[in-house]
Order: sequence, then structure tokens, then C-alpha cells
Amino acid sequence: MINKMKKTAIAAMISGGLMVASMSANAIIVGGINFGALGDDPSNLHFETATLAQTLIDGNGQTVTAYGQITTVNGDTNYCGVAGDTNCGLYYVATFQNSAGFTESGGTAVSFNTATINIFFAADPVGNLLTNPGGSPDNVADISALPLWATFSNHGDITGTGTLVGASVLSGSTAGLYDVVSGGAVGDFLNANTVDDGVGGFADIDITASFSNLRSRLNQFDTAVVNGNCFNGTAGEGDWCFGGTADIAGGTVTVPEPATMALLGLGLVGMGLGRRFRRA
Repeated sequence: MINKMKKTAIAAMISGGLMVASMSANAIIVGGINFGALGDDPSNLHFETATLAQTLIDGNGQTVTAYGQITTVNGDTNYCGVAGDTNCGLYYVATFQNSAGFTESGGTAVSFNTATINIFFAADPVGNLLTNPGGSPDNVADISALPLWATFSNHGDITGTGTLVGASVLSGSTAGLYDVVSGGAVGDFLNANTVDDGVGGFADIDITASFSNLRSRLNQFDTAVVNGNCFNGTAGEGDWCFGGTADIAGGTVTVPEPATMALLGLGLVGMGLGRRFRRA
């Protein structure tokens, strides 16, 4: 019964996009996620870390797919918004389209002009992403079936550098800016426009990532891992040969204080009572 009530409360937070200002240490809970005191006024900051699994490309005009789990929110590994809940989590699936400059650089640099990151909320863990026998395709399917929490699109090109193909040891890094484009109250909360893009505009978040083909970072059941292509220089487009980490940083929008919310609630109650008395 308790677990059912917990899941009902979480579902209400997600489907309703509830934004709650907690009375405890000014923690801000949005969409079922506790952003802690840093997410509140006056700091209005958020910083997340995440795991990363990513496909490889070997030319221009191609698409990279990535996924992972957000492991911390503002420094906390337990970021569930429901008191006592330690099972919830955020996961993501991202696509980076229209690779350019890859062929010209010999596989050492690339850019993408279209990117989408979908973040999903899980009331319970999806499972171990490294040991799922279905491999990365199954992980992507499992994550994509979860309730959508927020969506981001690129703010300018996404760039990457490194040894990205054709070698036994592969590694690289990417960087880019993004804007929140959907997510209800979550989107409103993260739509802070505080990241300077250097050309007169502002984005909502900055993401940097690093990755390599080190075997321990990869799902052990992915085809190119099992047959060794990830490690002998023969991997090609679509092979799941990169694993690593990502950092996400941005600002938040101030949530009304609990007292303000309470006064608003009392005002609405008063309006309702007034109507009842007038009708009487």
C-alpha cells in the first residue's frame, strides 16, 4: 500500500508537472526531483553528472545515438522528491544528426547541427545498463518507454574531437549548448537562459562529455564488443563503442515561496467561500 501511494504521488508530480518549494532547507522539488538548496534562490543553479554510452560514426551525414543515467543532481546521488524514496532516477536518450567535418579531419573532429536530448523519469531503476543481455538497443528501448520528463534541443552546433574511428584505442570529447523545449513545470524551471553563447545569446544548459572504447565502460553484450570490432580498428557506423561520462550545468528559475503559495491557496478558498455565501 505504501509503495502504491508513493508511485501515485510520483505519477502526480510527473503528469501534473508539479513545482514544489519544500520547507526543508529550502530544497526545490520539481517534477519529482529534488534540486536541493542550490536550485533555490539566490543560487538558482543546477549541476548534474551522468553516464554515457554512444555509437560510433565513420563519415559525414551520419547520426550518433547516446543514452545514460543521471547519477547526481546538485551533488546528491539520492535526488528523489518523495521523502524516503531512494529508487527513482532520471535517464536520457540523445541523437546528434548530420555529422560534418568528419571526413575532412580524418576522423579527429566532427560537428552536428541538430541534436535532441529526451530525459525520462523512472520510479524504479531500469537495471544495470552495462550488463543488460539485450545490449544498448534494449537499454534505449527501455529508457524510451519511461515517462518523458523534459526535452532539450541544441543551441548552435555540437562539436567533438579525438581519435574517433579506425584505431584500437579510441577516445574523444564533445561540448555544446542546449535549450529546453518541453517539460511543463520542469521546462519552466530550467528555462533560465543563463549560459552565455558568446555571440549575444543565452542557452539553458551546457553539456561537456568525454568517452573512450575502454571495455569496462561498454555494455558487454553489444555486438561490436563481443566480436572485438570496438578494439581492433574495424568498428563502423552505429557500433556501440564509446562509454564515458557527461556534465550538465545551467540555471534555474525562482519558485514562489511556500508562504506565497499558501496565501494564494487561502485566497482561492476565500473566493470559493465568498461565492457560496453570495449564492446562499
